[in-house]
Amino acid sequence: MAVAAVAIVPVALWAVPSVLAHGGIDSGQEPWTAWNTNPLPTILCLLAAYVYLSGLSNWERPTHPVNNWQKASFLFGLFLVFFALQSPLDPLSDHLLSFHQAQHFILRMVAPMFILLGAPLTPMLRGMPTWARQGVIRPMARNHYVRQVYRLLTNPIFTIFFFLGSLYLWQFPGAFNLALRSDEVHALMHLTMSLSGFLFWWVIIDPPPHRSRLHYGLRVLYLGLIVLPNTLLGAAITFSDGLLYSEYAEVTQPYGLSLMTDQQLGGLMLWVPGDMMSIVAAGIVMIMWYQKEEGDHMTEARAHQ
Repeated sequence: MAVAAVAIVPVALWAVPSVLAHGGIDSGQEPWTAWNTNPLPTILCLLAAYVYLSGLSNWERPTHPVNNWQKASFLFGLFLVFFALQSPLDPLSDHLLSFHQAQHFILRMVAPMFILLGAPLTPMLRGMPTWARQGVIRPMARNHYVRQVYRLLTNPIFTIFFFLGSLYLWQFPGAFNLALRSDEVHALMHLTMSLSGFLFWWVIIDPPPHRSRLHYGLRVLYLGLIVLPNTLLGAAITFSDGLLYSEYAEVTQPYGLSLMTDQQLGGLMLWVPGDMMSIVAAGIVMIMWYQKEEGDHMTEARAHQ
């Protein structure tokens, strides 16, 4: 229920499949001028920013203030969603696997992390119209079955299987090729990847008032668990002897890249940045764990003085 409020962008993008219609690149067109001309991604990102900033302005006596760094993080996360779906990265992804993997990396790992680092829960809720907050969100939050579903969706075991499962599913050649042929399936691909990313980071990032159920040590383990599966999948694509995604053979390849070179770059794009981000995030969590332990020891020492 709570995570739904901050996942408004990917869910809304799925609700309007035409947003994700891929027109591709016309013959002779400069690739970096091929922007997605459908304005809905921009409108939805601006709407999310408006709700967030309105919620902050309506929050006169915040119990857990949102600092400028967090505001910048949330807005940067929305910019990344805009860049992934509106910029030339979107039509280029229909022609090159490497660009498609970059788009997925943004939607699945980077944008959700920055949005959640912006502590969006309270601002998004306070920025909603009263009728939505009182008539929709509050009854949902009090509903026993909704709360059961929420607990399931945010269970760390479920989130990590959903995160890795959606990744493996959409890297399977049959599913990937189908998504390239169908706008509706492509939209479903983006929905599941984005939602799995939000749920994955929701377990790790806990700006107030959200509190993760995982101890810091388990969060480090949680981040480490995705490295090996990500490495194996990226390596399998990178070192494959044959063309895995045959739909790319039906379209032009900008920049003169061969299909196999593009596939190798796509595998590396999945493999290296994904592993590096997990390792860096685990290091940051360890530092936060150390700082918390030090803070707790200092508090205990003062209490015994």
